[in-house]
Amino acid sequence: MEERGDALMAEGEKQLKKRSWFSSNDTKIDGAHDNFMQAATQYKAAGNFAKAAEAYKRAAEMSHKNKSEGDQSVEMEEAAKAYVKAGDAKTAAAMLREVVDMYDKGQKYTNAAKACAALGDITMGDEAMKWLQQAVRYYRNQGAKVTASEIVIKMADLKARSGDYAGAQQIYDQCAREALEDRVARGNARKLFFTALLCQIAQMTSDSLMEDVGVLEERFQEYQELDTQFNMNTREHMVITDLIAAFQGEDANAFDEAVREYDNICPLDDMREKMILKGKQALRERASDLR
Repeated sequence: MEERGDALMAEGEKQLKKRSWFSSNDTKIDGAHDNFMQAATQYKAAGNFAKAAEAYKRAAEMSHKNKSEGDQSVEMEEAAKAYVKAGDAKTAAAMLREVVDMYDKGQKYTNAAKACAALGDITMGDEAMKWLQQAVRYYRNQGAKVTASEIVIKMADLKARSGDYAGAQQIYDQCAREALEDRVARGNARKLFFTALLCQIAQMTSDSLMEDVGVLEERFQEYQELDTQFNMNTREHMVITDLIAAFQGEDANAFDEAVREYDNICPLDDMREKMILKGKQALRERASDLR
C-alpha cells in the first residue's frame, strides 16, 4: 500500500511537470490532485500518517491553485489529523489556524468551531484554553448550546488536569446549574455536581481539614436540593457521603474503602482519581500532624 502511495505521488508530480499541447494547466492540476488524494488513502491504509499528511497537503495546494477553497480547507483538516497521528502536533496546529481563518472568512462558523475545538485538543495551557473559548463563541452564536456546553466542560477538564481545581470547580458548578434549566441536558447535572465536589476535595489541606469538610458538606447539601436526581440511590451520593464521614472521623482506611467500592462499579478516570488522592493526602497529613 505504501509503495502504491509512493507511485501515485510520483505520478502526480510528473503530471504537473508534463508539457502538452492537448491538455490545459487546470487539467494537469486536477489530475495531480486526484493522484495525491489517492496516495493519501494508500498511506493511511498502510499506517504511514506522516506521508498521508504530506499527500493531503499537496492535494490542498492543488485545490488552492484551482481556487477551490472548500476542498482546500477540508484537505488541510485531513492533513492536520494525519500530522497529529504522526506525532507532529506543531505542524497540525499551524495548518488548523489557517483553516479557522478560511472558514471564518467564508462564514462557515460551525466548521470554524470544529477546527478551534481540534486546536484546543492538540495545543497546551493558555493557548488550548483560548481556542476552546473561541469554539464556544462560534457554537453559541450558531445556537448550538449543547455542543458549546460540551466544549466548556472540556475547558473545565483542562483546568483540572493542570491543577487549577478552583477554576475547574467554578465551571463544573456553572455547567451543572445550566444543565438543570435544560430538559435535554438535565440528566448530566448530577455528574457535573459530583465532579465539582471532587474539585472541592482536591483543594483540601491538612491545616484546615475540618473547616474544608464543613464547606464540602454544605455544598453537597445544596446540590442535592438543586438536583433531585443527586440522591442517596446514586453511586455519586453514596461515595461523597462516605468520604465526608471518613474526613470527619479522620479515618484513612474508611476513605480508601469508599473509593475502592465506587471505583469497582464506576471506574474513575485519571483526572478524578487524582482529585480524590489529593483529599486522601490531606487526610493522611492531618493524621500525621496529630500524632
